[in-house]
This record gives sequence, C-alpha cells and structure tokens, in this order.
Amino acid sequence: MPGRFLSQTATLALALVASLVLSPLAFADAAPKKKDSPAGLKPKEVVLSASVTPARAAPGATVTYQVTAKVAPPWHVYTYAKELASEGPRNTQFDVFDQAGLTAVGDWKASRPPITRKEPAFPDLESVSYFEDEVTWSLALKVPANAQGGQKTLRNQIYFQICNEQSCKPPIRSTVPDVTLTIVSNAGAKVETKTESAQPKRPDMERNPTEVRFTTAIEPAEVPPGGTATLRISANLEPGWHIFATTQEGEGGQKTTFDPFETSGLKVVGDWTPSRAPTLKTEFLGTALLEQQYFEDEVTWSAPVQVPEGVDAGRKLIQVQASFQVCSDQFCKPGRLTLPEAVLAVALDAAPTAPVSAAPEIAAAPEVPASKKAVPEVAAASASAAPKTEIEKSLQQGIIPFLLLSIGAGLLALVMPCVWPMVPITVNFFVKQGHAKNGGSTTGLAITYCLSIIGIFTLVGVLFSAAFGASAAQNLATSPWLNAFVAALFLTFGLSLLGLFEFRLPSFLMNASSHGESRGGLLGVVFMALTLTITSFTCTFPVVGGLLVMAATGNYLYPVIGLATFATVLALPFFLLALAPGLMARMPKSGDWMNAVKVVGGLVEMGAAFKFINNVELGMGTIPEDCWFNAPTVLTIWVVLSLVSGIYLLGLFRTDHDHGDVKVGPGRLVIGSLFVFLALFLAPALFGRPPKSQIWDRLIVGLLPPDIDSLKAIPAGGGGVVAEGQARHATSTKPDEAVRQQTSFHGVPWGWSYEAALEQSKAENRPVLIDFTGVYCTNCRQMEQAVMPRPEVVGQLQEFVTVQLYTDIVPIKSLSVDDREELATANQLLEATLVKETTNPFYVALSPSGEILGTLGGYREPSVFVKFLKDALDKHDNAGQVARADLSKTN
Repeated sequence: MPGRFLSQTATLALALVASLVLSPLAFADAAPKKKDSPAGLKPKEVVLSASVTPARAAPGATVTYQVTAKVAPPWHVYTYAKELASEGPRNTQFDVFDQAGLTAVGDWKASRPPITRKEPAFPDLESVSYFEDEVTWSLALKVPANAQGGQKTLRNQIYFQICNEQSCKPPIRSTVPDVTLTIVSNAGAKVETKTESAQPKRPDMERNPTEVRFTTAIEPAEVPPGGTATLRISANLEPGWHIFATTQEGEGGQKTTFDPFETSGLKVVGDWTPSRAPTLKTEFLGTALLEQQYFEDEVTWSAPVQVPEGVDAGRKLIQVQASFQVCSDQFCKPGRLTLPEAVLAVALDAAPTAPVSAAPEIAAAPEVPASKKAVPEVAAASASAAPKTEIEKSLQQGIIPFLLLSIGAGLLALVMPCVWPMVPITVNFFVKQGHAKNGGSTTGLAITYCLSIIGIFTLVGVLFSAAFGASAAQNLATSPWLNAFVAALFLTFGLSLLGLFEFRLPSFLMNASSHGESRGGLLGVVFMALTLTITSFTCTFPVVGGLLVMAATGNYLYPVIGLATFATVLALPFFLLALAPGLMARMPKSGDWMNAVKVVGGLVEMGAAFKFINNVELGMGTIPEDCWFNAPTVLTIWVVLSLVSGIYLLGLFRTDHDHGDVKVGPGRLVIGSLFVFLALFLAPALFGRPPKSQIWDRLIVGLLPPDIDSLKAIPAGGGGVVAEGQARHATSTKPDEAVRQQTSFHGVPWGWSYEAALEQSKAENRPVLIDFTGVYCTNCRQMEQAVMPRPEVVGQLQEFVTVQLYTDIVPIKSLSVDDREELATANQLLEATLVKETTNPFYVALSPSGEILGTLGGYREPSVFVKFLKDALDKHDNAGQVARADLSKTN
C-alpha cells in the first residue's frame, strides 16, 4: 500500500506540472518555442530578411531557405550553434516553427567562413567566431513527393546577439518576415541533385586565408528553359589586403581563377567580369619589371549561366572552386576552396526575365522610435570583468560546496516573507484533514506534501526556464490570472473553515485522490504543494535565480540538483507543520482546540487572500498607489481580522461550532493577547505613523502591498509631508524620457534610467549602484524600508550614482501598460546579461567604465550591505589611483 500511495503521488504531481507546461501550447497555432522579445529591444543595427530559392518548386524538390543578417559597422553577429555555450556571447540559433510540411535536410550553413579571433569583451575565451557586415544562413528543405500545389508559408524565429569592441547588446528573439513558397505540379518535372562524382580539378587546400570571405549569388533565382541567369562571386577583404584579378599575368602575383565543376546541366559561359576596374601597379624587382592587377576591400565577378532548351524543371545546383592569392605589404597567402553552392530554379511556367545587373538591396528595417529604445547597451568591459556567480564558484570547488550553497540558500529562504502566508494555510489544511479522518494519521499525506514540494519546485523551475526563459517562473508567479485563482482559493478555504459552507471536491476528483480520502486527500496535498511553489517564486531567492539562468541556457543537471536540494530544505519545516495537526488531534479535548484553530485559520487565510487580490490589480497594469486593495486598505483589513481573532480567542464571543461554554485556558489567553497586540501595533500605521520596530521592518513590511510608503504620510496643517519628499513622478508618455524623469527616495534619491546613471557616473567619476528590484518583491521592500534609510547605509549610498531597475513591471503612471512591461523585460534581459541572475533584489556596483565592482543578492543585514558598498568603493578608488599613476608615468 505505501508503494502504491507514493506511486499515485508521483503520477499526480507529474501530470499536474505537465498540464501546466503543455496546456497553453496544445491548442495554439504554430508559434515559436519562446515568444519574441519586445519590439523596443530589437537592435536597429541589424536588418533581417528571409527568402527561399527557388520560389517555385515541384513536389519532391529541395529548396533552400535563407536568413540574411545585415549588420551595421562596427557591430558583429555570432556564428550559428545548435547548443548554447555556458560562457561567452550568445551564438545564433533558429526555430523554424512553421515548415509548411517541408522536411529539413542537414543543418544551417553560413554563406562564408566566420572571423575567429580573441575578443576583448570575453578575455576568458581563447577566441570567438562572428560575422561582420552581412551573412546569410541557409537550410535545405525537402518538398514532400505528395505535396499539393499551392502556396506554402515558411515561418522562422532567430535568436542572436550583437557586440562591438566596446559593448554588447542583450540577446533577443525575433521572427523574421514570412516567406512564401509556391508548389507547382509540372508534368515530367524532376529535381536535379548534385552529381556525386563531380569534383573540382584539384582538392581544396586544408587551410585557407581568413583575410578574404567569398559569397555566391545567382540572379534571377528562377528562369525558364532557354533563359539566362547571372552567377556572381563576391570577395570581401580585410583592410590592408588585396586579391589579384583574373587577368593577372606574370610573376607579379597569382591570378584568381574559378572552376565551375558542378553545373547540373547548365552552362557557365563567357569571361568573369569584375564589378570595377582593378588597381594597376608596376614596380621593379631587381632587373625584372613586375605588373600587378588587384582589388582591395570588395569586388564581385559575374558570368552568364545558360539554361538549355528542353531542360527539366527543378532545382539546379552550381558549385565553383576558387583559386587565388591574397597579399599585404609584408607577405602573401595562397588559397583554394569550394565556394558556397548557388541554386537556380528552372520553372516551365516562369516568365522570361533578363538577368539582374546588380544585387538587390535589402529593405531597410523601420527606424525604432527613440521612445521604444528600452534596453541600454551592456558595456563590454563589464561583461568581461563580471565576477563569476556564487554558483560558478561553488561548482569549480566541487559538488559538495555546490550542495552546501543550495542548502544555505534554502535556509535563508525560510526567513524571507515570501513563504510565510503558506504557514497558517498548511496548518489549516492538515487540521481539516485530521478532523476528516477523526483523529487518524496524516503522516502519509505529510510525506506526499513534502515530496510534492520538492518535485514541483524543481520541475517548474527547470521546465519553465528551459522553455520560456530564465524569468519565466517568476513571471508565472506574477500572472494576474494565477493570483486571482489563488486569492479565490484562499477566500474559499477561509470561509469554509469559518463554517459558512462545506468545501468538497467533485466526486471524480475525490475518487482519483486515493479513493475519496478525506475531503481533499492526495490531490489536495499536491495542489497545496503547487500553491507553495508558485507563491515562493514571487521573489526569486539568491542562488535560485542563477540556477534558473543556467537552465535557460540549456544546462539542466546542476539546476535540477541545486533546485531539488533547495526545495528539500524549504519543504522540511512544512513537513513538520503538516504533522503538527495530527499530533494535536491526539491531545485531550482536542475538539475545542481544533475548532479554534479552524476559526482563526479561516480569518488568517482571508487576510492573505487580499494580498493576492492586490497582486491581481498589479498584474492588470494598475500602479501600486492606485490599487483598490493597496497598502492602507489591506492593512486595515489585517487590523480588523487580528482584533476579531484576539477577541474570539479571549472568549468574548462564540461561533455556532463551539462546544458549550468556552473556557479560556493559558494557551488561548496568550495567543488571543498576541492577536490583540498585533491589531494595536499595526493601527498607528493607518494614521501615518508606522511603528519603529524590528517587527514592522522584518515581518510586516515584506507582506504588505508595494505602496507601503503611502503609510508614511504625516498630516501637517491640513496638508501632508511625505517621507519620500525627494521622489519625482514622470509626466512624459515616452518611455526613455519617463525613466529619466521618475525617481524614488529610499535614504537617497534613486534614478530609474540605466543610461542616465552611466552618463552621470562618467561625468562625476562616481560608481553606479544598480538595484534590480520588483513591484512584487517582498524582500525589496524590506531592504528599502529597514536597511537603506539607516544612517550608516545612507553615508555609503551617497558616494554612488544610484538607480533602481524594475524587472516585473515598471510602475510609471504616465506610460501605457505595454510600455511598462516592455521596460521591465528590458531590465530583466539586462540583469541576465550583466550578471547571469534573475534574483530580486540584486545589487550591482559598476565603475564609470562599466567594470563590475561587486554584486550582492537578496535581503541583507545592514552591516553586510555596508561592507558590500565599502568594498565596491575601495575597488573604484584603487582603480582610480592606478590610472592616475599610469598617466603620470606616461607624462
């Protein structure tokens, strides 16, 4: 029986998580695995286009799908890779999410060799490979032999990152323009393929010069039998190098030659004509006169391609081998290589078209308005100097330090307010289970609860991060629909515990849940574990954020181990809480106690529900201070519920379910007095005077809605003086202007614009302190209220240019909801790119040049936070002294 019980538990847990992951996708139209980045994040330095060659193909044919990236100098884009590396820049990846029934043949190929060299932005890597100017990636797609005629749409998403020598932009996902392929059914049409025996006259050289890059093209891409196309071969050279003309003679240099060794029955005729005249140079070498004809920078050679009459329709491959020599002023390098294949489509019904004389221009992308430029550039120096995360450091030391770090993070999470609302809810749930069992054991359900927490926390974290990005689990926890469901659930549980009605699951769920065991039973326990998991993600804990980033990049082993270890530590106290009602049930006269716990627990659950209602309003785009259930409203509800709980426990009134005369014993007296104390303790905050106490700072602040500063208004002469008097609210409706106008005040003024902070930092030679924060983040409120205003902290903060970057939603009232979310997404990407984290709060100290001086995550004691700030300032001062010393030596 125990084995069967645990087997049912695992099955239900996995099924529940799978339904969460798959249900949004099961009925969706073709869509990429991960949604596109917001439009404002897409760099204007890159223009993307797509095409398919030939544009018309017969069933059974193979077409070439191409994606071209045109990159503005001095930026470059990185090479394609199936798997992302754990370090360094983000390689380019593709997700052809709608292949229109075609089948991929092989893998993506670039139109030319990449540049491979050491890059200053990534000093830990021996080299990186990238493309400058323009590159085209190609993928062969096979048209099914039984394909029906008509138009097919190909849809593809590209994931890429661009960098230059000074900075990198965060990686983004962008769906390229749709491409239409026409399937034609030509009688007798057949598809030409490359002749396997066709080989160039001489083999390619093993090593070819990287100072020149070749591309091929054929225009037009589709011609009828008897028509003519133009084959073009372009050579792009690095500065200082040149390549010789096809007419070069003598000993002045090796002339460039082309060998079309595979033509699929077509004929390459005539001479190779360059796009411009070569440079002529004559010099004496001893007594010999040397004449040179060469090209610098870029040149394109063209030759006509004739399509014979009567040739079969289909896709024709043309391959050319180039033999050449490139030279600089010091030395020369020979080369011989097979160029990327060109593809010409022969269609029986194609219109006769004269060869195009020049390559078509790629359409320019629409200019991104300045108001939409949400993501600032990440300084390359900071990326290169970024210290390894705590996870990376622990993994370098071995698995034991890594496990100890995960255990420590779990212990730290237990003192954070994110999980506190689940404490009374857990006790109430298992009290009800024990009552339904008439004092029976709930140990099996407690074990199930513990294992479900571990399994669901691990699976939700890894699966959602891998499928939707590092911040997906955090975004899920802030979903208004999920919070509305949790709020409704808590209200239902609370009213049920108060005896307003009996909450029962449908009979089919009860039967599925261990044969209807105990009104909730197994399924209820798994659901409770899921609730705890989701609510805990409202503030991602230190270490967990790094593990989610690791999972998002495709590394799953250590995230699974780390999250499982973390969740085990988090689950153990809840396992003990789950056992407590069962132990209480065996105490003498437990009926009165159980009823009292249910009544008080019901009131507590109703109080928790209103905090989740506030989350719903925030998720719908409401600014915190404009919410109906804002901090003053929720605090008033808590004061009333605490007072009612205290009066009830002191025996001043009874409910219909109490047993006879209520006797107030020592336990009820103490706990009832504590509830009355809590009501009186919180009440002054409703009149603008929050208590100055560790209880307020450590316990209450993190649980209240984010507009807690509104409680600090102190009436003065009919008006009011707000504690955040130096805060400013933006009036602009343009995102980049609004973030520069908006400020907050927590001990010192905090700006909201990363770019403005960098500008001020360079102008004043002061380091930047970034506070990656969130509207939903409870630990962020604790830091803002209990740590930042302290005099010893303010003294250090004044030495920084301080900036707060919200990663869930940027609460600027003058902006639209879409703009707020877009800015938040930009800040998420900045955090993940800069420090490989998604934790809130997370503090990053940067030098004016962009070098990372230090990082710190989560709620920290004032002494720890002060030390972090001092260490960052010391590094900044030391770097300045070294720079001045170097300057004096130079002078």
